[in-house]
Amino acid sequence: MKKTSRIGLALLLMIFLGTTVFAQEYSYDYKQMKMDEYKVELAKWQKCEAENKAKIAEEDAKTAKLNEEIAATDKAIADTWNELYALMETDKQSYEEYLRNLKALEDDLNGFVSMTPEEIYTKKEELEKYREKFGGFKGDKRSVSNKSTGYLSRIENLIAQAEEKAKPAAAGRYEVMRGDYLWRIAKKPDIYGDPYAWIRIYTSNRDQIQNPDLIYPKQIFRIPRIAGPNEHWVTKGEFLYKIAGYANVFGNSFKWQKIYEANKDNIADPNVIYPHMVLKIPRD
Repeated sequence: MKKTSRIGLALLLMIFLGTTVFAQEYSYDYKQMKMDEYKVELAKWQKCEAENKAKIAEEDAKTAKLNEEIAATDKAIADTWNELYALMETDKQSYEEYLRNLKALEDDLNGFVSMTPEEIYTKKEELEKYREKFGGFKGDKRSVSNKSTGYLSRIENLIAQAEEKAKPAAAGRYEVMRGDYLWRIAKKPDIYGDPYAWIRIYTSNRDQIQNPDLIYPKQIFRIPRIAGPNEHWVTKGEFLYKIAGYANVFGNSFKWQKIYEANKDNIADPNVIYPHMVLKIPRD
């Protein structure tokens, strides 16, 4: 609408300028003119005025036609969107809210992917929540529009990026060789470089190790590199009461028994735990 108005104004300006040039070219001292000369000049001006009015009328008609075409196009677009909303079983307000939610999830994931591999690994639960949100959005009928599929494609790619980025921080693998024992494995520079960390391997592989003094060639052990979101790695001087009181555990020391119950396989005496133990932290 604004474009056609600007066209009309431009044409009027051209006509005005043309008229000004005409006036300058055919200017006379009318006080010195005779009646016949005056009539000739008047006829010229009247002709010029008539031609300009005809041009203005022509441009007005073109402008009106363009406005009609724009209005028809706007209506066709609105009708198409209404058909799409009907197919998606939604309306404009609900659809736009859906797009805002997709954008918010994409923004959150962009921030998530920018974190270090270790940070992503420790926030695996948060990544899983993002994945659940994505699944809900993908199953929504509003997901069929081109704009929605663009968001969903980018979100899916960001989730895959986060998973891939966290891999180096996730548990490694070690295949037991003849003559190995946990102390020796933990001492290897590419494992922990600390023989006392053998208990970390032991507590992380209790499904395979019944007796820490008995391991067998070809066994594949998990070698955790960083504590997971529901784990706590015991350090020197810690005990269950103290660990339970940590803000990132329970924030309540009296809940130490919950840790004990979740780790009975690794803790023979709740009053005795050792550095490097990997404790599961149960979440309600």
